[in-house]
Amino acid sequence: MTEKIFKSITEQIELLTSKGLDIIDEPDAAKKLSDFGYYEIINGYRETFRNDDKTYKGGTTFDDIFALYYFDSKVRSATMLALEHAESFLKQKLAYTLAEQHGLEFDNYISKDVFKKGDLLKYPNKKKNLYTARDIFFKEMRKIRDDDTHPIKHYRDVHGNVPPWILFKKMSFGNLRYAISLLNSKDKKLLMRRVFKSDVHASLSDQELITLFSETIVMIHEYRNRAAHGSRMYNFFPDCSFTYLPLLHDSVNISKTSIRKKKYKSSGLNLLFSSLGLWANHYPTEVFKINLKLAFEGYSKKWGDQVPLVLKEMQFPSDYCN
Repeated sequence: MTEKIFKSITEQIELLTSKGLDIIDEPDAAKKLSDFGYYEIINGYRETFRNDDKTYKGGTTFDDIFALYYFDSKVRSATMLALEHAESFLKQKLAYTLAEQHGLEFDNYISKDVFKKGDLLKYPNKKKNLYTARDIFFKEMRKIRDDDTHPIKHYRDVHGNVPPWILFKKMSFGNLRYAISLLNSKDKKLLMRRVFKSDVHASLSDQELITLFSETIVMIHEYRNRAAHGSRMYNFFPDCSFTYLPLLHDSVNISKTSIRKKKYKSSGLNLLFSSLGLWANHYPTEVFKINLKLAFEGYSKKWGDQVPLVLKEMQFPSDYCN
């Protein structure tokens, strides 16, 4: 195990130049390293610009790496904003479905009649009556119901109950994912019919739709968490993936053979937002497209020659910016 040793900003710059990186404006580079961090800028984005021996390709500047870092921050913001729209849409559709099918009373829509018990807990807690995934989910929902912030407290004190569309305002995406995975099959089918476009229902079997829905939610969770933690976004491909589906994969020109031969990955931002494009609400995909185009416009003003490589790394079509 190699021990990491503290390096001053000056030493960080010396290390970079020793690896062949050109630093045109040293005071500016020093300030950016100080403000944003060596790890965030260099470790996160250097691979695009390095040779196999870990030296930098001839002519590569610090500004090249920082520009990619800054571009990625725009991609991350575009992703987060779009996924917030997706999350809000899911919450509203789930709240409406539960209220319609089971009423507005907390104990009626958060009940064993609505949600399956799910997996048994690896470490159950007998004292707190926590044995299954549903027990954990119900515990989290009661915690939100008893919250003393607005508007939860207002509904509880004035109306004597917290309806689902108010409760879900404070629900984390992790708990939303829990709720949908534990939802009974009848309500889940109804929910999916409200989430996806009508022609998607006509094109897919029930099982294909369930699989697509589940995998999309998992993918949203992966990218949402990554965006929230400020991690590299533009060429991130999570370990989870979409099951090959012609309706989805054909829209981004990814064949089953290319996935099997590992020429393409069955994940990524392009595939995620193509999946969201199958939803009845167009805001997530439109918001993402608009802001991603703006990010590319800004990046291409000085680094247009890098755009084809970035698009390739993202698994986006080469003419995406045209």
